[in-house]
Amino acid sequence: MIALLFLITNCCLVPKHKVSARFSEYQIETTVDSELAKYYLESFNQSKINHPEFDKVIRGISAEFNDQKPNRDILKQISDKTSIDFAALYFARQMLNDKSNLILQKQFLLNLEYVKNQKIQYNDSKLLILLVPGFDYVENGKVTGADFAKPKELLSQTGIQVQLVGIDPIGSVEENAAFISKTISSFPNRNILIAGASSAGPAIHLALGESLTLDQTKQVKAWLNLGGVLQGVPVLDQFSIGIKGFLFKTIVWFKDWRIKSFQSMQTAVSRERFNRIKLPGHIYTLNYIGMSLSGDISRFAYDKYCLMREDGPNDGLSLLPDLVAPNSHTILAPKSDHFFAEDPEIDIKTLALLKTILDHLGY
Repeated sequence: MIALLFLITNCCLVPKHKVSARFSEYQIETTVDSELAKYYLESFNQSKINHPEFDKVIRGISAEFNDQKPNRDILKQISDKTSIDFAALYFARQMLNDKSNLILQKQFLLNLEYVKNQKIQYNDSKLLILLVPGFDYVENGKVTGADFAKPKELLSQTGIQVQLVGIDPIGSVEENAAFISKTISSFPNRNILIAGASSAGPAIHLALGESLTLDQTKQVKAWLNLGGVLQGVPVLDQFSIGIKGFLFKTIVWFKDWRIKSFQSMQTAVSRERFNRIKLPGHIYTLNYIGMSLSGDISRFAYDKYCLMREDGPNDGLSLLPDLVAPNSHTILAPKSDHFFAEDPEIDIKTLALLKTILDHLGY
C-alpha cells in the first residue's frame, strides 16, 4: 500500500520451525516462530498431549483468556507470554470456535471446489456488485491487485452487473466514503453487494454506518470486507513523528500524495471512527482475513510485518483483530497475509466468496 515508504525501514530475523499439521479444514505446511507454536499445531491441536511444560502454558493461556474476545490488547499479552505465531493461531482458533464461522469456512471450501469445476450463473437483474479498489490502485493496482481487474472480469461472467467504484486513488477515508455513498445512492432500485480491500474497508464502513441514512442503506444487502484496515495502520503512527516522519513527508511530497489521506488511517483516528460508527443490522458482513503466520508472509508485507511484530499478530499492514468488522462473520485464509494478490488462487476464491454470500442471502 505505501510503496516507497519502507525503503527506510529495518528488517527482522524471525525464527523458523517447520510445521506440517492439520488446522481445522486446512493442511498447514510452513514455518512458525517458536517451538510452542509448532507444538500447538502439530500436537496439542491434534489432542496429542506429550509436553508437560508446553501443555501447562497453553492451558494457562486458555484459562486466562478463553472467555474474552481476542482483541489486540489480549493478543499482545499472549504474544509477550508466548510468540507472535502462537497468538495468531490462538486468534484463528477463537474465530473458528464460533460455530457460524466454522460452518462458513466449510461452505466456502465447498464453493471453491464448485467454481473450479463449473461456471456459476445468476439471472437477477436487480443484483449489483460494487467493487471499491484499494489505495493507489491506478498506479500500482496491477501489482498489488488493488484495482480488482481480474475479479471484476470473472464476476462479470456470472451474469451479475459489476461496477468499479472510481474513488480517488489517493483519497482520505472521509473523501472516499462520500464518493461511495454517492455511488450507492445512484442505484436506488438495485440490491447491492459491496466489496472492498485494505484502505477501502474503513471508507465502506463509514459510508454504510454514518454517511448514508438507514433508509439509504436498505438496498445494501451485504459487505465483503477483504482485509479492510478498519482500525488503522500502526506503521503510519511510527512514520508520523521524528526523522521517520520527516522522510515520510518527503516521500509523500515527491509522490504528489496528500498527507491527510494517511492521517485518516492512523490508529487513533481510525479507532475513534470505528467505535463511533453503528453499522445497520440488516447488512450481512463477511470478513476475509489472512492467518498471517510468519512463514507465509509475502514479499510485499514482510517489512511492515516486522515493524508491527512488537504489537502482536498482524497481516503486514494491520493487527489481525482490527480487520474484523462489527457484528460480522469471518473466513480465514491460511498461507495469506494482507496482500491477497500473492495467492495464485485469489481470483477463483473471489468467485467462491461471492457464491458463499449469495447462498446465505438466498440467491
